[in-house]
Amino acid sequence: MSSITEILRNCSHEKVAQAAVASLGYSFARKVEAAACAKGMSIGRFTAEIVDNFDRFSDHRRKDALGEAMKGADQPILIGLQHILEPVVEQTGVSEKGC
Repeated sequence: MSSITEILRNCSHEKVAQAAVASLGYSFARKVEAAACAKGMSIGRFTAEIVDNFDRFSDHRRKDALGEAMKGADQPILIGLQHILEPVVEQTGVSEKGC
């Protein structure tokens, strides 16, 4: 199973997604929390939805770019998850403050 497949399969589950976000570091996790809160969701649900949407709506170019971002990383699954989440979190324009 490829690392991308692992992200798409495992992080589509809320509890796994929440734990994975926590592993990305406090600062980034707070940004994800704020973005989730702005949408009225838990971190796990928000992350699982973003991962599911990436799987369903991304073309081969975006998935190839994800693979390139993960290539050679010490923790490719976490890097990949962060790569999926960053544009969405930035798009919400929220700060690290929670709800």
